[in-house]
Amino acid sequence: MNRETLLSQVAELVKAKLKPLVDEIDRNGLYPEDFMRELGAIGGFGAVGTEAEGGNGLGLATQIAVLREVGKECGATSFSAWCQATCAWYLHQTPNQAVKDKYLADILQGKVLAGTGMSNTVKHLAGIEKHNLQAERVDGGYTVNGALPWVSNIGEDHIWANTAQIGDSYVMFITGGQWEGVTLQACPEFCALEGTRTFSLNFKDVFIPDEDVIAAPEQFSDYIASIKSGFILLQIGIGAGVIDGSLGIIRIANVVNADVNSYLDDGYDSLKAALDEAWQTTEQLADLAWNNTPDNLATLKLRAAASELTLAAAQSAALHAGAKGYLMRSPAQRRVREAMFVAIVTPALKHLRKEIAALEAA
Repeated sequence: MNRETLLSQVAELVKAKLKPLVDEIDRNGLYPEDFMRELGAIGGFGAVGTEAEGGNGLGLATQIAVLREVGKECGATSFSAWCQATCAWYLHQTPNQAVKDKYLADILQGKVLAGTGMSNTVKHLAGIEKHNLQAERVDGGYTVNGALPWVSNIGEDHIWANTAQIGDSYVMFITGGQWEGVTLQACPEFCALEGTRTFSLNFKDVFIPDEDVIAAPEQFSDYIASIKSGFILLQIGIGAGVIDGSLGIIRIANVVNADVNSYLDDGYDSLKAALDEAWQTTEQLADLAWNNTPDNLATLKLRAAASELTLAAAQSAALHAGAKGYLMRSPAQRRVREAMFVAIVTPALKHLRKEIAALEAA
């Protein structure tokens, strides 16, 4: 399969199976499990795995493009797909063959649905918050205790990646809803992205066998450096899809009101040009990350710019739509809420600016 064929198939699946569900996902918190599994079946998560691993080997840039296709219709489901693809990215990059062999192919193919519980760790490593999960070394593995406020694309039959602190290092591992000692609890209602199976997690003496370890403490420093750029770049697919959706709203609004809309600051042409430029950079940086030569500072700057552009595009879409965009049935107000999420999901815009400042000062 080549990139063009995959993206064409993804676009067709999105139109046929996801588009009719978008309002139900946004308003009632429907989780589109069938769509997620079908997306995996056609290769929609497979780009971050080689053919030998059970994927299609098309690379990180193609995976980001898949997330963009999903986000054109639904930012929430693009985020769920990001969780799945990112967990696969972790396993693709792991130095530990046992955990890769055990889980990766099924995640790449959508046979097992997966999430990423790394928000706390990423913020902790940036000096923003304390680490919530703690581990102890025991015979044959680790015991983990603690709690996380929210982890997405998870459920009783899902798996996900987490990291626990152990001494002055960390251990990263796979766990799931069926593990003894793992408890999922419903989160308070969010203003958007309710259909993403987001729960808070509690770990009570959860045993993690060595075969489920993605990165052992002595591997963690090098390993986290190998996944960070890809973790961040994959999120740009969500933002790009939300921008595409916002541009569609602007284009429709301009059919009738192009004259008065011309007085708004961010029009279709300027937003589209900014998106095209950012997308070209995204693909360049994704190729570097896929080949294990990431440019972390450029990645952080691009991700921050993507947040800002997503916010600008969604607000412009709402302003172009006018009063019609304020109706609950209008996609314009949904895009505003999705754009806000792009700017606050870890690493949030303020987090990105903190890391950028630190790197530039070094």
